[in-house]
Amino acid sequence: MKKKGRILVIGITPPPYGGQAMMTERLVKAKFQDLDIYHVRMAFSNTMASVGKFSMAKIFHMFHVIWRALIFRIRFKTKVLYYMPGGSNFTPVARDIFILTLLRPLFNKTVFHFRAAGVSEVVKNKSGMLGNLARFAYRKPDLAIHLSARNPKDGEFFNAKRNTVVPNGLEDESENYLPISKPSNDIIRILYVGVIQETKGVLVLLEAVKILADAGLHVNVDLIGEYNSAEFEIICSTYCRDSGIENLVNFAGVQKGKYKWSYFRQADIFCFPSFFESESFGNVVVEAMMFELPVIATRWRGIPDIVRHDQTGILVDIKNPLALADSLNTLIRDTTLRIQMGKAGRRVYEDNYKIDRFLTSMEIELKSMI
Repeated sequence: MKKKGRILVIGITPPPYGGQAMMTERLVKAKFQDLDIYHVRMAFSNTMASVGKFSMAKIFHMFHVIWRALIFRIRFKTKVLYYMPGGSNFTPVARDIFILTLLRPLFNKTVFHFRAAGVSEVVKNKSGMLGNLARFAYRKPDLAIHLSARNPKDGEFFNAKRNTVVPNGLEDESENYLPISKPSNDIIRILYVGVIQETKGVLVLLEAVKILADAGLHVNVDLIGEYNSAEFEIICSTYCRDSGIENLVNFAGVQKGKYKWSYFRQADIFCFPSFFESESFGNVVVEAMMFELPVIATRWRGIPDIVRHDQTGILVDIKNPLALADSLNTLIRDTTLRIQMGKAGRRVYEDNYKIDRFLTSMEIELKSMI
């Protein structure tokens, strides 16, 4: 029997339910023909509010991660380290410096999967000893995987021996609901899914809703996700109350499974106005296309790879509530266009973003490291 290659994955899995954690979970649960995947779970944050923030518990957890990785390296002879570098501030980078400096010498090869885009931009702006330590920790991975060619060239910055692009892929959660029929009513339902934070464009969306309401358009907005802080929750609720749109906006919290998909089924338009510093792809956009929803999103990082402007949705510039409101107005007033874009998005999902395609690509790339 042919011996399988062995990969050690160090990465977060849910909770919290962010895109990176959920994609890691898909990878470590996959059944590959020629690979055995071993997983050391990072559990630095259980809520979105604690992501990227320092605590003593996280220091102790770093030692636990390293100890577990050593056990897997010795016991199962895993020779390839697969790691997802940190995000858009220096706290996760400092974590990476510690973990990678200790572990990388023990492995024959290192794969970096830049699910949080823009790590190079954080390191580039750090001078002195910390900047040098980061450059050393991230130096010359054997393979750098990016989610989009539009994202920052993190792999090139760290002199990766090889760079590649592997877009995400998702299970078809809508197939049991197709064809999706929308109830005919005068109120258009707009859906946002993601972390509820400023750089995801949440306030931009709320401002656009205010513009639409002032123009006499009848809309409801559902926002699914966890607030990144109590402070931002207050900012959002205050804005909605002061702007008179409190009754139009529903902050639904975290939704999973059939409860989450029910929002997709009932929505008319999906809106994702992100300018998030670590944005790299946007799984929720793919989910929307899966459910035949037209998408209005931003020209930011990898998002334009997914949303085809004027075909599956509309792209707008970041931080522009007027442009967002205008694009929403276009789709609100044109039912036929919404349906056409939604069905086109479904075809793009079927052709490019199914889970089997993603896992096949990942197996090919990881096998090349064996």
